[in-house]
Amino acid sequence: MKRTQLNNIGQAKRWRQLVPATLLTLSAGVLACGPDFPMQLTDDRAESFYQLPEPAFMTQLKALAEPLPAFPLSSQIFSDQYDYQQDRFLSATEQAEQKLLTASDATLVAQMRQQQSVAAALALGAPLTAELRLYTAGAVAFALKQDGNAETLFRQVLALPVAEQTQRRSWALYSLSRLLLSKNEPTATTEALALLQQLRSEVAAGLADPLQLAAASLGETARLVKLQNDWQQAIGLYATQAAYSESGRASLLQLSRELLALSDETLQPLLLQQPKVAQLLSGYLLSQYSGLVYADPEQISRLLQLISADPSLKLSNAMALAAVYYQQGDFSLTKTLLQQAADSPQRWWLSAKLAVRDNDLVAAAAFYAKAAQAFPTTPELPSAISAAENDSTEAITPHVQELQQQQLATQCRIQAEAGVLQLQRGDYLAAMRLLYQSGAEYWQDTAYIAERVLTSDELKQFVDQDVAPGLPKPASEWSYFGDTEPNTLLRQLLARKLLREQRFEEAPRYFVEPELKTLAAKYIQARQQSQSHWLSKLGQTFGVNFGHLQQAEATFEAAMLTREHGLELLGFEMAPDYQVFYGQFEFWQPEQPPVRQLPVPEAEQQRVQQSSALPDKRFHYRYLAAELASQSADLLPANSQAFAATLCHATTWLINRDPELAQGYYQRYLQQGPYVSWGADFGSSCPTPDFVSAADRLHSNTKQQLRIQLRQLKPWWPVLLLLPMLWWWRRTRR
Repeated sequence: MKRTQLNNIGQAKRWRQLVPATLLTLSAGVLACGPDFPMQLTDDRAESFYQLPEPAFMTQLKALAEPLPAFPLSSQIFSDQYDYQQDRFLSATEQAEQKLLTASDATLVAQMRQQQSVAAALALGAPLTAELRLYTAGAVAFALKQDGNAETLFRQVLALPVAEQTQRRSWALYSLSRLLLSKNEPTATTEALALLQQLRSEVAAGLADPLQLAAASLGETARLVKLQNDWQQAIGLYATQAAYSESGRASLLQLSRELLALSDETLQPLLLQQPKVAQLLSGYLLSQYSGLVYADPEQISRLLQLISADPSLKLSNAMALAAVYYQQGDFSLTKTLLQQAADSPQRWWLSAKLAVRDNDLVAAAAFYAKAAQAFPTTPELPSAISAAENDSTEAITPHVQELQQQQLATQCRIQAEAGVLQLQRGDYLAAMRLLYQSGAEYWQDTAYIAERVLTSDELKQFVDQDVAPGLPKPASEWSYFGDTEPNTLLRQLLARKLLREQRFEEAPRYFVEPELKTLAAKYIQARQQSQSHWLSKLGQTFGVNFGHLQQAEATFEAAMLTREHGLELLGFEMAPDYQVFYGQFEFWQPEQPPVRQLPVPEAEQQRVQQSSALPDKRFHYRYLAAELASQSADLLPANSQAFAATLCHATTWLINRDPELAQGYYQRYLQQGPYVSWGADFGSSCPTPDFVSAADRLHSNTKQQLRIQLRQLKPWWPVLLLLPMLWWWRRTRR
């Protein structure tokens, strides 16, 4: 270890994590059903059921941890970081000294660390407490490679009355132990180990430890016992440390690789005599399987052979071995090992997958139910954390949060697969309930069932009974393109589904966001006003355009709302509009179907067909908007500007997506519409329809049509005049 890397405790911790952190990036775990899980399980059901996702390495460490007293965690914990604004590295030590001391003390401590002699540092720190002054001077001595002075000063700190050691006792215990270990002498090493043990005991009893030095001491102790060939204890210590810092997890990855580098003759006795070695390698094999297949496949068969050679090892690691044999396609041996494995969610999960392969969907559903029930009501934690009586959520380390997320990820994956299985069996409401409860990670599967499989009435009943009210965002944060929690997503999916079916009385209450409620109200009002009017029918009967202009204007307003806000009001969550991606992306469909297929049941296909978009084309609401604009033109005088403008908008909305259909609207304008000054830009730049002028044009057209009709009746006027006279004459005769 280079002395220049030990200028302070923060740098020492950074050095210990330098290599392991690099290794950690090669095996980052899956977080919250993360990117290693498929985006949509229903898309390739065979792959979803048959595949066994690799667990994160972090989840394999839980059983390895030593049963040590837990270290109470505090929100005031510091770690090394980089200050990008100042463009410099900030050690945990520097942060703690600046934030946990008064401004004057922090300034003095910083100035002491810059001194070039211990005497100068001690003189400058005279106003400080004895603890701060002696410890900081010891750090200066250490930086100046004056180990003797540093050791003396650290011992002086620890010799102070306990009541005076309120800020630097944990630092002094750790720093002194590091100095003693650097001597590489048996007596000094023994004392150092005792100091590290004392540090852990005192921190567990409540000693302040803002730098998490007690956790770091686990790694120091593990390194020493590993050098003595005590892999068992080293693994346990590193596993406990993993609950507090990345260093423990990264160290175990490094230990796994060191063990794999041993010869069979050396490794086999370790497997038999130190059980945690076999546990570690089993977990490593299971969580790193895909990487080993690619980089070192021989290690897989080697480990399987070594662990399976002894019946007791095989039995104690049956679950991990079963999962690996399943990955290799040896389902017979997988079943045998599962019979020997202890009850766990993973055992029932794998049993469910085997049942699906055997086409025994009833048994698979039962196994999935057992897997879900086998999870604890709250995520399990390593003993070092679960023993701590600390209810502060801020006190949970990022590594424990990661472990919780990974456990929940597995749980929600199992529940989601169970939902897809119920979908395959035709129990659509049960499938909906399971997928919805599995969380936002499988929202696309939930949306598929809600939107395409369930009827509107079935979905409405489910939402009313099982879905909590949505939570609208504050007006200052609201936008169409923001992450939304599942309750709101599902309610607004139902609202759009009802609007597409023109169930205007029911739809509005399922919109959660106030802005969408307002838009929906405008859309519904426009659609209701655009319904066919009796005056239009009368005009069609007599061949005269008595088009109701208010109806035409409302129809065009509905068209504009459909085009501008159709994704939010009418869009499909999935195909063909992909509101889930805000309409910006769509799924790529492979030309060749998957090799392993699980056919979609016919009943489900029929429901999907009945719920398809009309038309079933990308951005289907644009087609609806164009059709509404065309219907508005139907109600307008063909020689009016409004007639041309509405058809222009219909053309514009489709010209880049469906040129052939857009050409039809343009041709209609050419055949029926008037000359307009902007005709050269038709389909690219459209003015607002002038409905006021259209009313004048309609009045003029009506008078002109009446004149024409009267001219056609002119030869019959004498007859029409004689008819009343004839009627009067006959009445008089009687």
